[in-house]
Amino acid sequence: MTTRLPIAAAPMIPPPAAPPLPRPETPRPSGRPPGPTGAVAWIARGVRRWWAAGLVSLVCAWSGVWLAVWLVVADAVTGAVLSALGSAIGAALAGAGSSTGPGSGALTVAGGALRAAAGGVVSGVVALVDEEPLAFLGALAGGLVVSAALLAASVAVEPWLLRMSGCRRMSRREAARVTPLLHAAAADLGLRSLPRLLMAGDDDLRVRVHTRHLVVGRSLLDELGAGPTGDATLEAVLCHALHHWAAGDGVGLRWIRCCGLPLVILYDAGCWMAQQGNALIALAGWIVLWPAWLLVRLIVEPVLALGSRRAEYAADAAVRATGRGEALHRALALLGELEPGRSGWNRVIAATHPPRELRLEALEPEPEG
Repeated sequence: MTTRLPIAAAPMIPPPAAPPLPRPETPRPSGRPPGPTGAVAWIARGVRRWWAAGLVSLVCAWSGVWLAVWLVVADAVTGAVLSALGSAIGAALAGAGSSTGPGSGALTVAGGALRAAAGGVVSGVVALVDEEPLAFLGALAGGLVVSAALLAASVAVEPWLLRMSGCRRMSRREAARVTPLLHAAAADLGLRSLPRLLMAGDDDLRVRVHTRHLVVGRSLLDELGAGPTGDATLEAVLCHALHHWAAGDGVGLRWIRCCGLPLVILYDAGCWMAQQGNALIALAGWIVLWPAWLLVRLIVEPVLALGSRRAEYAADAAVRATGRGEALHRALALLGELEPGRSGWNRVIAATHPPRELRLEALEPEPEG
């Protein structure tokens, strides 16, 4: 009788392992949105978004308009003062028999001088183009080259400039709170690259958008507080800033500053002199630098406001589309403007933003009926 040996069971072959799921791409802090055409095209896009304000700033700053305005009006005012003084002296010498007092003559002369000054400003600006068009175009071409060089240089050395102004790297605790929120906002906006983050001083409540960086104010973290609500509000603010950065608004605003640099310097100098608390210094600043104020506030700022308000509403709409509209509404209601200006040119930029109430209204759900 034969004994049948048991047949050994075939070894179990495990099924092939499923291929690992691709890990989501972590946004890279390269300082510019990636793209097939690179940084030059991104900078050009930001310049195109703000071309009108850049052109107006270029003309006002580099064509000599501000100097022509100052000379024309200074000549008219000097003539008015001398004419009024002569009229007053003549009336005083004529004695009491004169039917008109010196004050009426002075007012008449001053009124005529002001009308002449207004006409002279217009004629002086037109003369720059009409009488010497080649010189006018040459000045603009030179200013354009200088502005482009300044933009390229400022983008290249921006990290150094920001650190010189007092910005610093984030601490580990700050990075542990801010970086995940920034990554989440970037993912919802579809960004594959991130700006570099720096931290500003303790008294800053802003998130400032630069060409390659976002600068977060340390006081903003404290003001919003820790916890889910504070983090959601901070994430909405970062999302708003990210949209500005990705759209090239930081580049565009830097371009406007470079185009109008001579005018910006004069305007900031006048604002600085006016804030010194000395009436004589403030008066001297106003007498010398008032054309810069006139051109910035009455010509450059209205044109800049057209692009600025469009960009702000677009950024708010992008944040709302990611589901963070309520959190951004809370941030605006609590903090006011997210990037307020303190003085000089920065205050001009802040003044071009839409009214806060209208931004809040745009973030609210549509009323029923």
